[in-house]
Amino acid sequence: MLPCPDQDTRCPTCGAALLPIGDGTGAGKGAGAARWAASSLAVALALGAGWNWWPHSTPEAEQSVGAAAGMSPAALAVAQAASALESEPPGVGTPNVFALHGMDVLGPVLSGELMETFLTQEGHVEVHRSPPDPRGAVLVSARRPGGLRQDIRLAFDGGSAAPNDASLRRVSSTSGADLKDNQVLVGMDALAVIVHPGNPMDRVSLAQLRELLSGRVVDGTRLGGPAGPVRVNVRNEASDSWNLVWHQVLGDASAGADLQRHASDAALVAAVGADEHALGLVPLSAVGAAKVLAVVDSIGSVWQPTPESVATERYPLTHRLVMQMPVASSPVALRYAQFLAGPVAQTKLRSSGLASALPVLVDQTNAGPLTAGAAVKLPKDYVALTRGAQLMTGRIGFAAESADLDAVAHVDVDRLARQLKEQTAGKPVSVVVVGVANDPGGFCANRALSDRRAASVADALTAQGVQVRVVRGVGRFAPAPATGADDVARDRRVEVWVSDAAVRQPAPFKCISGTGQVAMVGGAASAP
Repeated sequence: MLPCPDQDTRCPTCGAALLPIGDGTGAGKGAGAARWAASSLAVALALGAGWNWWPHSTPEAEQSVGAAAGMSPAALAVAQAASALESEPPGVGTPNVFALHGMDVLGPVLSGELMETFLTQEGHVEVHRSPPDPRGAVLVSARRPGGLRQDIRLAFDGGSAAPNDASLRRVSSTSGADLKDNQVLVGMDALAVIVHPGNPMDRVSLAQLRELLSGRVVDGTRLGGPAGPVRVNVRNEASDSWNLVWHQVLGDASAGADLQRHASDAALVAAVGADEHALGLVPLSAVGAAKVLAVVDSIGSVWQPTPESVATERYPLTHRLVMQMPVASSPVALRYAQFLAGPVAQTKLRSSGLASALPVLVDQTNAGPLTAGAAVKLPKDYVALTRGAQLMTGRIGFAAESADLDAVAHVDVDRLARQLKEQTAGKPVSVVVVGVANDPGGFCANRALSDRRAASVADALTAQGVQVRVVRGVGRFAPAPATGADDVARDRRVEVWVSDAAVRQPAPFKCISGTGQVAMVGGAASAP
């Protein structure tokens, strides 16, 4: 039986009252619903890693669970959750109904198409999508061959109106070490800075954006544009896009009172397209015919939002698209999250301008900045190890001063390992794991911390059957005083590179404390 939010919940098909899990008085509701929901959420955590949803009770599966001591923490949680779900699945014949908020993240057309494709794959017939109601919500209805109807409400707003509703959200890549445990990664996007197609501007810095957003009057000639005050266009305060602007650009500054706000991305893009003095911030997937500017980060590197720089989360205004799951998630909502993270939906999402949630190999030239900032000093061993190699997308982040993988990071590594094995199967390649750190402490402390981070990821990849050739920590790329808070958080990461060459493990380094120098024992790192 599915958990019901309250005793007034009714069947959408027949109108009959539905009882909460338990004896009808609520006495047993908490234990049954909580146990089922906790198991469901553990499975949702691993959806992006590609596990199958419904477990099969076979001797091999039971043996696998019995040998769980060798699993990663995330894989063990999935195995335990799958066992619990199989022992107490949702009741047969109960309509599965859920609401999904945040349709504006993907747009009404793509949102509807994805849901229709999902329901068809689930075996439903007579899939029907209603026109939007006055509040912008769409009801997608379908029927199983046996006659059971299923209704799914797609709401336009970005937040969940009820505790049991799922939602699609835009979240900053650097708002935390990684995804929260109730979020499933769906794709990657970025805030693009747009201007009128006839505007001669070609770039803008994060500092200049902060000035504009805080209400300071800036003449366009300062930015390489036409004379006259720049008019700034943003989304309304209720949108995830504005939350990203506030977090990634404004920081602790106050927003200006004269910002021109819009209820939709389309309205914002149209306003910029009609005003040669306008500048706007909008998701990259929604720019339309507007001109997209390059962004200069806090250390002077110039970035264009390309599919590669977004997928690797190097473009400064990159963000993640996630499906945020409620505690009492319905099984249909969980399977839909798995569908969004799978290959069919990912193909549709890529065609709409989003970067894939599935890790892929990209050329480092396309993933790098147009121009590197003067403060960027790439370590010599980093340059040698990655020369001619391809970078695997998918950020593996860490908390400040930590080299430990949490449960979500384990799932990210598992997802990366799965894709890595598929894309390099049968090829004689070298897998190079590189740790980066821009944490409190000096040069030597960051070198040592980055080395431990690389080792943590390498161990997890090895446990998943990936043969790692090189493990190396390289410290930080720029001094901490030259970087902003988001740049520092972005540098708490591990990169995975794949080279066709036989790259060898460099000699260990001995850091000379206080000098910022590294003494290489046995020679410098090199790639033959």
